[in-house]
Amino acid sequence: MRDWERLRKMKDWFTQELCQGREFKVPVPATGQKAIYGPDIRDFSMGEPRVFIGWQPLRPDEPGKLDPSDPFSVCPAITLMPGAGNVRLVEEKSFDRSMGVRRGQDMGQHMNIQALFTIYEPGVRLPGFAAGMDAGNPDMGLIQDGTEEGLRTLLNWMDDAKELILRERGIPGTDLTLDDDHFMASLYTDQQYIVDRRPMFQGFLNIPFRGYASKGNDHYRASRVDRLLDGAD
Repeated sequence: MRDWERLRKMKDWFTQELCQGREFKVPVPATGQKAIYGPDIRDFSMGEPRVFIGWQPLRPDEPGKLDPSDPFSVCPAITLMPGAGNVRLVEEKSFDRSMGVRRGQDMGQHMNIQALFTIYEPGVRLPGFAAGMDAGNPDMGLIQDGTEEGLRTLLNWMDDAKELILRERGIPGTDLTLDDDHFMASLYTDQQYIVDRRPMFQGFLNIPFRGYASKGNDHYRASRVDRLLDGAD
């Protein structure tokens, strides 16, 4: 199976199982006066998360600021990024040696996916905050920092993904099966420190799969050597 087909099916699967029917907070577009002074801190919108293939969904227009009008600046989102993996490798196990088992090398392709989960959580507005803002006497103590709430939302979403993948042990409709011995999860880190980009919260799953190392089929394009041998070049 071709890698692009695997990625498309994984995107469709994540969209169906982890995004459809969910609503998380999304950045409010800055228009009119808000484009000058920034969005009103009372405002937030809700939206369904999306799944992207590629790295990464957020493109800042300025350091630390997002451009909500950019279709790629989307929170919340899951971004699927394929990493390096062996094209064809089957590791010999001690059981294989003792029992004389020989595993077919065509079954040894590795496909490593890093799934980046991004949540937007600007904080929780407690009762009375909006009324105080409207009256011109805001009580900033009625805003709870979004850290705890953001991490709660992020980690619960990632736990749903982990349970889904461990239950299915592969991607439906593909030849990929989970290598659960090396399945890892983490908050997004850099230089061994958690990357704090409040109001964005990020974590990732490193998901290793094993699949069939296809050599192509009868319809693949002949190489130049093949054409020379056939007298066609």
